[in-house]
Amino acid sequence: MVLNGEIMKRTRKQIFAVASLLVLLPIAIAIPIMLMPAPLQLELAELSQIDTGGRAWSVKVENDIAYVLDMSEPTPGGLILINVSDPENPVELGSFYDGGMPMMICVKDDVAYVADTQEGLEIIEVSNPSEPSEIGEYVGSGEIFDVQVIDEIAYVADWNEGLIVLNVTDPTTPVVLSQYRITGACTQLHVANDLAYVIDHRNDNTGIKVLNVSDPIHPFLIDSYMPQNVNLWDPFVVGDYVYVGNHGNNGGEMQILDARDPTNLTQVGIFDPGGTIGSKYVVGNIAYVADYELGLLIVDVSDPQNPVEITRHFDGGHACGVFVINDIVYLADQEDGLEIIQIQHL
Repeated sequence: MVLNGEIMKRTRKQIFAVASLLVLLPIAIAIPIMLMPAPLQLELAELSQIDTGGRAWSVKVENDIAYVLDMSEPTPGGLILINVSDPENPVELGSFYDGGMPMMICVKDDVAYVADTQEGLEIIEVSNPSEPSEIGEYVGSGEIFDVQVIDEIAYVADWNEGLIVLNVTDPTTPVVLSQYRITGACTQLHVANDLAYVIDHRNDNTGIKVLNVSDPIHPFLIDSYMPQNVNLWDPFVVGDYVYVGNHGNNGGEMQILDARDPTNLTQVGIFDPGGTIGSKYVVGNIAYVADYELGLLIVDVSDPQNPVEITRHFDGGHACGVFVINDIVYLADQEDGLEIIQIQHL
C-alpha cells in the first residue's frame, strides 16, 4: 500500500508538471512576440502640387520656403522660390534663371548656393524671396554638380577638378581653401562628421572616395570604395550608414554601406524595387526615396541588412529630388513640379 501511495504521488507530480508546462509554454512564446516592435504603418496623402515650369530636379526647404531647381528654360525655370507655410496652398514667390542647367542647391543664412553644370557655382541672395539676385560665383571648370555648405565652408563637386573647398564667409567673394583631385569625374558629395563622401565617376568603375576634411585646407584620403560594375549616385550619410543609388547597367537599386569604420566601407544591404533610385533622405529608421520610375518610396531601414518598403506614392511623372521636414515630404517631380505629401501614422 505504501508503495502504491508513493507511485500515486509521483504520478500526480508528473501530471502537475506537464499541466504547468502546457500553461506556461504559450505564455513563454507570447511574451517575445509581444515585445517585438510592431511593423511601421504609414500612409501617404498628396496635399498639393505646383508647376515649376518644366523639369523639377531637386528641392530644399528652409523657413517655410521651398527652393526648387528646374532644369528647363521655360518661365520660370532655374531656381523657383515657393511659400509652403500652407502646404495645401503653395504660392510661387520669385525665381532666378540666367542660363545653364542647375543641378543641386544648398541654402544657408538667406543665401542659396546653386551647383550649375554649365555655369559653375552661383551664389544667390534670397533674403527677399520675390527678388532673388546673384551676389557671387565660383566658376571652377564651369561644371559644378553638387554643393554643401557647413558653417562658413562650401564643399563643391566640380566635374573636372574634383572636390573644391571654399571659404564663403563673404559669399560675394568665395575663396578657394583647397582642392582634392580624383581619378574620374566628381559628381556628388555628402559631408558629415568631418568626412566628405565624394562620388568618383569613371567610365568603367565608379565609387566613393572618403576624405578627411577636419582641416579644410588639407583634405586627405582615408578610403576608396570602388566596387565593380556599379555607377554610384548621390550619397546620403546619416548615423553609421551611407545610402547611395546605383545607376550602373542592370542597377537602379539603393545600396546601404556600413560606415562605422570609415576607412573600410562595406556593403551591408540592398533595396531594389525595380526602378531607378536617385535622391534619398533618411530620418531615423525611415528612408524617403525618389525613384525615377516608381515615385516616392518609404523604406524601413531599421535593419540595414533587410530594408523593407512600407508604402509608396506615384501619380505619374518622374521623381528626382526629395526633402523631408516633420511629417511633410517635398518631392521634385520632373513633370508635376513640386509635390507636397503628408505622412500619416496609422
